Amino acid sequence: MKKVLAFIAVTIVLSSCGGNVAKFKPMIEELAANWDNTTSAVTEFSTMVKNEQSEALNLANNLQVDPAVMEKWDEGTTSKYNNIQSMTQSSSNGLASISSELDEFVTSWMAKSKDLQALKDGLAAGKLEGDIQGKITYLTTTITEANTKLDSWKDQFGKIKSALADASSMYSEFKSANLSDVR
Repeated sequence: MKKVLAFIAVTIVLSSCGGNVAKFKPMIEELAANWDNTTSAVTEFSTMVKNEQSEALNLANNLQVDPAVMEKWDEGTTSKYNNIQSMTQSSSNGLASISSELDEFVTSWMAKSKDLQALKDGLAAGKLEGDIQGKITYLTTTITEANTKLDSWKDQFGKIKSALADASSMYSEFKSANLSDVR
């Protein structure tokens, strides 16, 4: 009789675990897909920021003018040149700020990825432990927050990229008007 009760108890425990896995499987799979999509979006955006930082550095390097040439400029020409430099520097600083925030975010994101991996591993093993709904809710909120940050960064990035394009255009015009015989 003890063996029968033990068998029934084990069967009940195993069937309740299986139901637990079945109950959370669609939620975990959806969470994993959303996580992967957000990871891809953040990675793609990070690459765009790094590329734009490189462009900004190239522009800043091209802005270097021989001080002897600058001494010959009138106040208006010097002011235009300084404005272009200021726009470039401000944009570079903005990109550096976004890049720094992204780096911090990615570090945190990777740490939280371990929680998702634990859920996926538990799902694969057929055994989920702990507050599964709480973990799913937490990670889903994390995805929402990530997408909100990403939208904000993209907005800032668009403004910075536009300012850099303006500075580059202004420098091309400036160069044609003031440096064509120098370089």
